[in-house]
Amino acid sequence: MSKIKITITDIENDLCDLDTEYREALASCLTELKYLSNTPLKLSLGTEMQQEELEKVYNKPLKAKQIKEIINFIANEMKGDFQYGQFSEIAFNYISIANCMEKSNKSKERG
Repeated sequence: MSKIKITITDIENDLCDLDTEYREALASCLTELKYLSNTPLKLSLGTEMQQEELEKVYNKPLKAKQIKEIINFIANEMKGDFQYGQFSEIAFNYISIANCMEKSNKSKERG
């Protein structure tokens, strides 16, 4: 089985069909959980080094725990939103992928 690679860019792209509040929740998550030193908007408008930080973080493959952490953060921020049902489908897919990644890692450790 090939290794699953999920990035923040993947998550952001899947949130594009939802209101911008979902992408804002993702941005808030990245700064609150210390994935980024500043907001994505400020980094994208910042120095070349800040732009490189943003690109590196957005394109780095996430671990299962990180995927769950990001999705759960957004879920908590957006609970009660009128598009939460649509988000729940996205969230379910990512949590399922994270669970598969964990299962794959455990089987590698055993075998």
